[in-house]
Amino acid sequence: MKYRQLVQFDPIETVVKLKDADSKGEAERLVKTYVMSDSMAESLIGVVIPQLQFEQTIDNKGIFIVGNYGTGKSHLMSVLSTIAEDAALLEYIKHDRFKEHAKSIAGRFEVLRFEIGASKMNLRDIIVRKMESDLKQRGIDYKFPPLEEVTDNKQYLVEMMGLFEEKYPDKGYLIVVDELLDYLGSRKELEIKLDLGFLREIGEVSKNTRIRFMAGVQETLFDNPAFSFVAKTILKVKDRFEQIIIRREDISFVVSQRLLQKNNEQKAWIREHLQKFSPMYKNMADRIEEYVNLYPIHPAYLETFEKVYIAEKREVLKTITLTIKEMLDSEVPNEEPGLVSYDAYWSYIKNSPSKRTETDVKDVIDKSGILEGIIQHSFTKPKYKPIALRIIYALSVHRLTTGNINAPLGITVQNMKDDLCIYDPLLPEKEEDFLITTIETVMREISNTVSGQFIEYNQENEQYYLDLKKDIDYNAKIQQKADILDDDRLNEYYYGLILKTLEWNAPEYRTGFKIWEYELLWEEKNITRFGYLFMGDPKERSTTQPPRDFYIYFLPPYGNVELKDDKKEDEVFFEFDGSNEEIKYAIKMYTAALSMAEISSSESKAAYIKKAEEYQKSAIKWIRQNINQCFSVRYKGESRSILTWIKGRRLGDRTLKEQVDMASSTCLNVWFSDLYREYPKFLLTVTSNNINQVFRNGLDYIAGKKTDTGAKLLDSFQLLEGDTISPKSSNYARYFIDLINKLPQGKVLNRSDIIVRINEEVEYDSKFKLEPIWVALILSALVYNGDITLTAGGKEFTATMLKELAAENTANLMDFKHCSKPKDIPLDVLKKLFEMLGLAPGAIVTANTRDAAVASMLVKVDEYIDKALKAVLFLNGDISVWGKSSMESYKVDSYKESIKEFKNFLDGLKIFNTQAKLKNFRYTEEEIDKQGTALKLIADIDKIKDLKSKIEANTTYLSGAEIVLKDQAWVEKVNALKLKLETALKNLDTIDEDFIRVFNSELSGLKDEYRNVYMELHKKHRLDLNGDNAKKKVMQSKEFNNLKKLTAIDDILPVVKLNGIQEKISRLRTCYNLTQQDMEGKFMCPHCQFNPSENNQPVHGVLDGIEDDIDRIYKEWTEIIVTSVEDPMVKENIAFLKSEQQNVINKLLETRRLPDAIDGNFISGVNTLMKGLEKVEVLVEDMKKAISGDGPVTVEDIRTRFEKYVRELTKGKDESKVRIILK
Repeated sequence: MKYRQLVQFDPIETVVKLKDADSKGEAERLVKTYVMSDSMAESLIGVVIPQLQFEQTIDNKGIFIVGNYGTGKSHLMSVLSTIAEDAALLEYIKHDRFKEHAKSIAGRFEVLRFEIGASKMNLRDIIVRKMESDLKQRGIDYKFPPLEEVTDNKQYLVEMMGLFEEKYPDKGYLIVVDELLDYLGSRKELEIKLDLGFLREIGEVSKNTRIRFMAGVQETLFDNPAFSFVAKTILKVKDRFEQIIIRREDISFVVSQRLLQKNNEQKAWIREHLQKFSPMYKNMADRIEEYVNLYPIHPAYLETFEKVYIAEKREVLKTITLTIKEMLDSEVPNEEPGLVSYDAYWSYIKNSPSKRTETDVKDVIDKSGILEGIIQHSFTKPKYKPIALRIIYALSVHRLTTGNINAPLGITVQNMKDDLCIYDPLLPEKEEDFLITTIETVMREISNTVSGQFIEYNQENEQYYLDLKKDIDYNAKIQQKADILDDDRLNEYYYGLILKTLEWNAPEYRTGFKIWEYELLWEEKNITRFGYLFMGDPKERSTTQPPRDFYIYFLPPYGNVELKDDKKEDEVFFEFDGSNEEIKYAIKMYTAALSMAEISSSESKAAYIKKAEEYQKSAIKWIRQNINQCFSVRYKGESRSILTWIKGRRLGDRTLKEQVDMASSTCLNVWFSDLYREYPKFLLTVTSNNINQVFRNGLDYIAGKKTDTGAKLLDSFQLLEGDTISPKSSNYARYFIDLINKLPQGKVLNRSDIIVRINEEVEYDSKFKLEPIWVALILSALVYNGDITLTAGGKEFTATMLKELAAENTANLMDFKHCSKPKDIPLDVLKKLFEMLGLAPGAIVTANTRDAAVASMLVKVDEYIDKALKAVLFLNGDISVWGKSSMESYKVDSYKESIKEFKNFLDGLKIFNTQAKLKNFRYTEEEIDKQGTALKLIADIDKIKDLKSKIEANTTYLSGAEIVLKDQAWVEKVNALKLKLETALKNLDTIDEDFIRVFNSELSGLKDEYRNVYMELHKKHRLDLNGDNAKKKVMQSKEFNNLKKLTAIDDILPVVKLNGIQEKISRLRTCYNLTQQDMEGKFMCPHCQFNPSENNQPVHGVLDGIEDDIDRIYKEWTEIIVTSVEDPMVKENIAFLKSEQQNVINKLLETRRLPDAIDGNFISGVNTLMKGLEKVEVLVEDMKKAISGDGPVTVEDIRTRFEKYVRELTKGKDESKVRIILK
């Protein structure tokens, strides 16, 4: 769909000149083409026409038509003056209401039209000269005297109009002047006062003559700051002039009804198209018809256009015409609203040479142009560039709407979204919040691109605006600096880029020298080695101490640098090819930006640093993408690419540092292997960052806290068999065991016998070149195995102190003092322990069975720990049996303390899990004897737990049954059993399996007895199946249902009796589903929840009584209704009932029986008859008190009191209509 297909385009390409209306043909065209909005018509009807007409006497005044250039001001004045001149042209007016009112001025005037151009004449002379010339052509010869001879212009205007009216007795003289404001704006203070004075005089003369004055101005004269210096004079003019303003709504109407007129089908298509996007934009849905009418022009285009302050003519309608012309043959985008807003106006402003003549406008155009150029060439997110440019254009236009181009006023992100209808088809979700986020991102990127220049953000009003004072082009200054950089400067900043690319931020090893301590992964052994990283050549190596395992150099890429390569085995060189134009440009600009930052003020420094970061980012990205092409690696005189050195291994997404490390490790592998010939291969990667944690994981594994990391570390030193620590299979462990075994009795192996110191930072063992941390790990494994004791940090660690060993400070373990052989096994104490645990003591005595004995001991320990935990858990929970505590509270606390101590003892035995560790067994025979009492306590608790668990089902049932059954004999049996239980709990030795079995049987007997009693009571208080059928029969009976229907009769029936019957029926509950099996697990009926303790109603014979009550009430109500209807005052109204009602009432009186089926006719008939009666309800108790008083009374007293009581009841009522109802 093209835009051409959506509008009936009628262009406005020429500017109307007021004088064009002097030609009749042109005047007719102007009337025909004028489009008038309702609001404009109302202004003309309410202001212009009343001031022009002269049939009615009013205080006529002059008229100002206010409208910016191109808004149709001259067209409007042409139309008004044409109609005033020629009534025949009124028929071409399209607005009916205006046409009707305009009849009062149509053809009633002779018209003088002229524009004021550049002139030094005063306004009075301009106007009178024009009038004199016009009057002469009409045959009226009149000359106004010179200004210097005039004291009052009004008398001459009146005199002139006298001659005019002689010639044209039925007409007025309409003077129409255009471009008045431009003229007045060029006048000096004294001159303008005279001009305004003459305008006032013309306005005053209009009151008493038929002269009428209409002038077109671009802005209102009144309250105009440009004329503040003649404010008092303006006020006098204001009293004699009315003004109408051509508003944006009027222009919108012209745009929609002429420029962009649409039929209903076109509007429907546009409406449907815009509604897809309306949720994204504030007020679009509410103003959808305005958007449709103006489409593709955004309403904000006109709103902003009228605020733009440019001295040059703006011609809004002509500008829109040109805009639409350019896009008529373009496709309407399906994925965007396709609206044109005020940002499009910027191209007309910046491409118009005349606009540059005004200083402010030129300044905005120049600064906006620089900003646009930077965004065109350097915007950091190209996909958002179109949005960024639209925003810049909008900010540029808006800059010309604020009067002061430096005011901190602009547009918010919300304004940008709504007023420009910015849209991104690539939004992840078509939601307003996502669109706002996108615009905020664009604004950040614009600010980043221009280093915070040109655009400012006002936090107080959240508006962005063009800041014309922030106009430094940092890119140009950086380029100038880049052009004069030398090679040394480039090399210096190249090193900085490499460090950034390596993500290297460690401090220099020697301040002021580009040398760093460097850690390199030795891939073959999976552990890092330490060396140095140099940015530069090897000349500083000799002064860098202490010596380390390797040296890596990044050589300078620029200038003629000669490398002295001694082809050493520990040196690797990285050479960079910086000849590529892209990377060379990035490095130069990066260097230049930082160089400028060094010599700039704080504000500019930040901008240059930001620019440097951008070039840095670009350079780093290029290096990472071209690592294999831009770097060559030299080792021992041989130079290859990184990829060649690492022998085709997949690089994937590896960083530059990872690739540098891989190539360096490959080059240095043979050197490392010669240096550390017997070094282990680690099964996990070990670096300075994780070595301490890995070591701690290894110690934790030794102490029993097994992890995958700990296992891998120990396995790296051959200390594991499966997941069990076994130092005997480790070459490293056997070496240290041999050293221990060679010691004389009572001697120790000192640290200095194992570790050698190379320099102040490096030391390792003399055999394998293992660091002290790994020596400490191997010795800890030997402690675990019982092969040695280790002294470190002032403590002697044995096989029973593994947790303490694992918790010891790493530095203390690395700096251990010495190690030695452990003590012998204490057999007597261990035999005592085995006896207590129920194990054969002989098993621990014999060396051949000792390992098996230790295993059996650990199993038994776990069994008793489990029992202890369960015992404490029981004591912490509900220890009551049948609602009574099984032991006193003081005993509970004592038991828990003893068992807790016993468990701690058992936990302590678990560390002795090898034969070697038994050498360090620390308990005495007395301590073991003490723990025997806890075993008895656990046995007692087990008895209580066993009793509780086996009888709990019955006791829980009986506890509930006690609440609902109050049978005295049964309750006494329950209490007797409770006493028996209490006695047994006081003497736990009496509780055994037989006691529990017999006691539980007695509980079951009580349960059966309760069940039988409960079911018998249930039978008495619940209807069985037959009873339920009888209940249903009563509730479904004709009489019962008729009584319920009769309650709809108003006032005369005592319904309280029927309510009583219904209450009785509701209390009769039915339940015939209860079985013996139901009562097995429940102590109350699960179907009806029958509770014998509640005040239940026996059901036997109740239904018979209810049936009798129903019969009795039925007869009573029949009599009441018949009697009420037979009342003479009521009966005479039967004739006025409907025929159906008459039939049923007459049958009632005839048979004195209620109908078999009470229906609506009967109820409504009785109610209709009773409406004339007045009900008085009397409680029997109240009547009794009123009549009898406090003691015996005579017959006469009763009669007197009764009559008095009745009079009180009927006071103020018609006694013939009162019906007393006793309740």
